[in-house]
Amino acid sequence: MNPDTGQEAVPLSEGQRLTGVFHSPGAVFGDIAKYGKWIIPLLIMVVISLGVVAAIQSRVPVDLMIAKIMETNERMQQMSAEQRDAVIAQQTKIIPIGMYAGALLGSAVILFIAAGALLFIFNLLMDGKLKYKNALNIYSYAMLPPGIVGSLVMMLVLYLKAPDEIDIQNPLAFNAGAFLPVTSAAWLRSMMGSLDLFTFWTIFLLAVGFARAIPKMTTGRAFGAILIPWFLWVLVKTGWAAMFG
Repeated sequence: MNPDTGQEAVPLSEGQRLTGVFHSPGAVFGDIAKYGKWIIPLLIMVVISLGVVAAIQSRVPVDLMIAKIMETNERMQQMSAEQRDAVIAQQTKIIPIGMYAGALLGSAVILFIAAGALLFIFNLLMDGKLKYKNALNIYSYAMLPPGIVGSLVMMLVLYLKAPDEIDIQNPLAFNAGAFLPVTSAAWLRSMMGSLDLFTFWTIFLLAVGFARAIPKMTTGRAFGAILIPWFLWVLVKTGWAAMFG
């Protein structure tokens, strides 16, 4: 509602939403939550992810990926030569398919689960009175700027570095885990890897989005609420790495 005229605000165009979330998220997220089309940012991310996977597989051979993984995996290092050969043969077939499957489905799975978790928190703890579609809209547009910029940086890394210099598990040095020695414990690498610039950029955009969607909600309060599921996810991920890393 426009407070000056008493008339319903005219929805933004899709182009205004997609560009505004980069340069003026506070001005567009109210419209995004109400009128956004979450499927459009999701499809953009799927196409970009598929392109990145294709570039990775064209630049970094699968056997080199496996060799890099083996360098930091204590369980694989403890295997016999026969066991390692069997694992390598298996992973050589699985990894290329798994990477494309992840690119095709990963963004959607993250979107549906994360939007549901945030909807639960904001409606339960913050009396948000939001609908699932509102949360889907906010999350899908919030993941777009970090996703696109991160993918562009990834492409630069792929074509500026020699293939054997690329750490496929941590190719971008934008998280604290990238600065740990490869001999560091798996749980520590996992935990520190969560302190990631692109992750916090996404959290900031989510906080702006939910603050604009819920009356009297501040960005600070929204940021604090979003840290709850993020912190739980970090604990689960770190625990998993400690047990199976």
